[in-house]
Amino acid sequence: HRVGRGFPFPPPAATTASSSAGEARAAALIIGDEVLAGSTVDTNSPWLCKLLHNRGIDMVRMEFVGDNAKDIQDSILRMKEAVGPNGIIFTSGGIGPTHDDVTYDAIAGAFGRGLAVHPETLKRMTAHYATKNQEVNESRLRMATLPERSDVLFCEETWVPLVVVEGVHILPGIPRLFQMMLSAQEHRFQGAHFHAVSLFTSVGEGVLAKPLGDIALRHPAVRIGSYPKGQEGEYTVKLMVEGRDKELVAAAVREIENAIDIGSKDVH
Repeated sequence: HRVGRGFPFPPPAATTASSSAGEARAAALIIGDEVLAGSTVDTNSPWLCKLLHNRGIDMVRMEFVGDNAKDIQDSILRMKEAVGPNGIIFTSGGIGPTHDDVTYDAIAGAFGRGLAVHPETLKRMTAHYATKNQEVNESRLRMATLPERSDVLFCEETWVPLVVVEGVHILPGIPRLFQMMLSAQEHRFQGAHFHAVSLFTSVGEGVLAKPLGDIALRHPAVRIGSYPKGQEGEYTVKLMVEGRDKELVAAAVREIENAIDIGSKDVH
């Protein structure tokens, strides 16, 4: 890929990729040999799933890959197909200054783009290291060398950019930065609100499986999940009933309450 200072970057788009049909879809790629080796525990993906769910976006795929450019490209292109043209993809990791930080290069290659030094990122990074009496050397310059024609977003708390290429949001793997940068941009991610009801029962899954399955078939627009508690207590199984249509969710809940002995429920 070409690297230089003369390639243009557009101003950040006012809005990000999302679905106007009420079913925005998202995927996430967690990158790092250290994650696959178990030496670093990924906490970004559960945090991201919760953020997106609360904003009405369906997380439809999650993948983990090592620091290999070809593997990253293959995963990104699979995810693009899974989320559709208006879908959103997030990556975590691989944007530092060392030889194994290959995410920018991989994603640029996936979309047939070169790399270029981004002036505003370089300016912010230079100011950051100046406060530590350090300079931007060749290795650090890699962190300001971004895919061409990408949207580059910033938040006040860090110089690190949130780079967006074809709906792919490229983020650092450090949880503090990952969460800070996405929290600053969460207004860009919005789908139709979910309606959810939690039901609690002492009936075992082996008993409730048949009636619950029949109800699920009659309510295809509603998600019905069964989650055993795994220990003794006030209930044995928690049932989650969720959908974007409040009335359809309520109808499914009524059927479950008529078919299964429910102890209590919570409406979210």
